Amino acid sequence: MVSSPKRFKQHSQAVCTELDGEVALFQSNTCTYLVLNKTGSAIWSALKSQPTLLEICKHLQGEYEVTPDECKTSVEAWLEAALKKKVIAVVAD
Repeated sequence: MVSSPKRFKQHSQAVCTELDGEVALFQSNTCTYLVLNKTGSAIWSALKSQPTLLEICKHLQGEYEVTPDECKTSVEAWLEAALKKKVIAVVAD
């Protein structure tokens, strides 16, 4: 489970480009290729400021109609999957 105080960032080995309004990612170490939907693209963009899970949720709740609990659950799942695919990383203290 992703704990709230952790900060997240885009992985240095993840290359991104925009295709038709969506973000496409390529992780050069694992050769993983992903195309993010609009919400995933918004999370990816928010990672530039190295936010916590709760900061990402606050940002998304300003853009989408979603309850805090639904947002936290969805974003947490997205972060966990992205960590496994090594397209994001936890910011070292």
